[in-house]
Amino acid sequence: SPKLRTLARGLSPAYLRFGGTKTDFLIFDPKKEPTFEERSYLQSQVNRDICRYGSIPPDVQKNLELEWPFHEQVLLREQYQKKFKNSTYSRSSVDMLYTFANCSGLDLIFGLNALLRTADSQWNSSNAQLLLDYCSSKNYNISWELGNEPNSFRKKAGIFIDGLQLGEDFIELHNLLRKSTFKNAKLYGPDVGQPRGKTVKMLKSFLEAGGDVIDSVTWHHYYLNGRIATKEDFLNPDVLDTFILSVQKIFQKIVNAKPESFFYRGTSSSEKNGDPPLLTTTFPSALTWLDKLGLSARMGIEVVMRQVLFGAGNYHLVDENFEPLPDYWLSLLFKKLVGTHVLIASVKGPVGNKLRVYLHCTNINQSPRYKEGDLTLYAINLHNVTKYLQLPYHLFNKEVDKYLMKPSGPDGLLSKSVQLNGQTLKMVDDQTLPSLTEKPLRPGSSLGLPAFSYGFFVIRNAKVAACI
Repeated sequence: SPKLRTLARGLSPAYLRFGGTKTDFLIFDPKKEPTFEERSYLQSQVNRDICRYGSIPPDVQKNLELEWPFHEQVLLREQYQKKFKNSTYSRSSVDMLYTFANCSGLDLIFGLNALLRTADSQWNSSNAQLLLDYCSSKNYNISWELGNEPNSFRKKAGIFIDGLQLGEDFIELHNLLRKSTFKNAKLYGPDVGQPRGKTVKMLKSFLEAGGDVIDSVTWHHYYLNGRIATKEDFLNPDVLDTFILSVQKIFQKIVNAKPESFFYRGTSSSEKNGDPPLLTTTFPSALTWLDKLGLSARMGIEVVMRQVLFGAGNYHLVDENFEPLPDYWLSLLFKKLVGTHVLIASVKGPVGNKLRVYLHCTNINQSPRYKEGDLTLYAINLHNVTKYLQLPYHLFNKEVDKYLMKPSGPDGLLSKSVQLNGQTLKMVDDQTLPSLTEKPLRPGSSLGLPAFSYGFFVIRNAKVAACI
């Protein structure tokens, strides 16, 4: 889909993680014949620039669109019943996935099946070796993971492994990579679930056994159980603050076992166990997503990966018709304005924790309008009334560009559309994203945030030494 590629490219540079529960039930079959759709796609690319001409024949696209609801229901049924079946994928599947990532400017992270086990419960690496050999022959540039939420293997597949065994499995994979063209490839793990109880114990023993072979520690976080979550939960600052405790638990184990590790996190979404009706694909989800990005940066987490770009179920960035949802537009604006250098901001006054502010150096690589020394302040208003921010004295007379995001349309807060500075955001066409246009404010203006909205404010010519 040229449209999906356009949307993905808008988030570049970024990682595309091919992972999740289903990857532990996928087996690479290099002898498997391509499907009709894959053959049609590959034939259509012969002697063409594969990134420039990515679309498939119209009749093939129509067939795929008709088949997708059936495939989605199968995947969702497996997820709901927690009964998963093994399936195979072909060389063509790998080619198409890599081409999508590469043409979209995304770095692919591929999750390998960790449930393939020998009689003595060690990881059977033979299938992974087949995939590595194939990807090496194609000169693909890929990073790797092994397994998804290994703490729940018993529930998903009736297989139990402890952190020590998991660490040994990663050492085995690391050795395979060292012997291949992937000797310099990144290896991430262990992708454990929520940090509590036995999961924390598994992480600790994993890091002690195999922590030296991974490049970053990964784990998953969800605020809520999707079966019971409400709109009020998404707007509750106490719920948002639970993320801090989750991170602190992880950091404690990492620092004790592998103090030099990067603080890197895997899958993230608002909730687990599916979508509370009309929440994770509507505007309230963007408020929790932005707050998680802000807290993550402030606490030293270098990478946050958002579940999911596109796929079965809910909490996507892009829906089944390739239409961008509120969290996509937020992600796009965040990438445009927010730099990697993190500063500290706080709000004075009796506003509690419902007015949440974060401060970074501006991302000057994405906009010629901004230069070194500029600041990007982003703020979330969880109050049910408009709130106003006033910059401190030394920034009071600086020019400020406002990017205010609110829900758009008759559905109010539960809208799947958003407006930026009063203009509803939508793609110009399948290969063109809209301009994200600022609204300049007069020096000394207060920064207004309507109820349940968020905004980015770029403070121009701030000349902050830390940003130069």
